[in-house]
Amino acid sequence: MLILSILILVLIYVGLRFCIHSKYNKKYNMLILFGSGGHTYEMLMTLKNYDFQNKCQNLYFMHSFADSQEPQRVAKFIEDHKIALPKVEWITIHRSRKVKQSYLSSIITTIKATLHTFLILLRFRDLDIFITNGPGTCIPVVIVLIGQYILFIRKRCKILFIESWCRVENLSLSGKLLYWVSDKFVVNWESLKKKYKRATFVGNLI
Repeated sequence: MLILSILILVLIYVGLRFCIHSKYNKKYNMLILFGSGGHTYEMLMTLKNYDFQNKCQNLYFMHSFADSQEPQRVAKFIEDHKIALPKVEWITIHRSRKVKQSYLSSIITTIKATLHTFLILLRFRDLDIFITNGPGTCIPVVIVLIGQYILFIRKRCKILFIESWCRVENLSLSGKLLYWVSDKFVVNWESLKKKYKRATFVGNLI
C-alpha cells in the first residue's frame, strides 16, 4: 500500500512538472504587422530584446503592398542587432486606408482589403499570436482573425495591440476600434492607463 501511494505521488509530480514545462516553454506561431514610417520603427524597438529563437515556432511578418520598404528595414534591423530568428515568411496584403484618405472612401478600401486578407490568411491557420501597433492595415487582419475563428475556420489567435508611443492622452483610431477586442492592450504612457482601464502599462517600450 505504501509503495502504491509513493508511485501515485511520483506520477502526479511528474505530470505536474510536464504540464508546467509545456505551458512555459511552448513555442508560438507569431504574426507581426509592420506599418509605414514610424509604426515600423516603434515595432522594431519594442521587439529588439525579444527571444524569438526560444519563443517562436513559426514567425510571420506582414506588410501592405504600399509599404514596400518595410522588409528591407526589418532585414537590416535583424542584421544590425544580430537577432537569431527561426525561418521567417513575409505576408503581403492590401492597405485599408492611405495617408490623408477620407474616412468615407476608406470604408470601401477597408472592405476590399478585408476580403483579400481573408483569402490570404486561409493559408496561415496555425497562428497563435498577432501583434500590431496600430497602422490602419491591422483592422482587416483583426476582423479576419476573429471572423475565421467564429466560422470555425481557424483556432483562436490572441491579439496583442501596442498603442503608438506618440499617443499620450488619447488612443489612435485603430486603438479605439480594437480596444475591446484585443486580448492584451498595451500603452506606453501611464496617463492612458488611467483613462482606459483595460489597458496595460508596462513602462515606455521604445
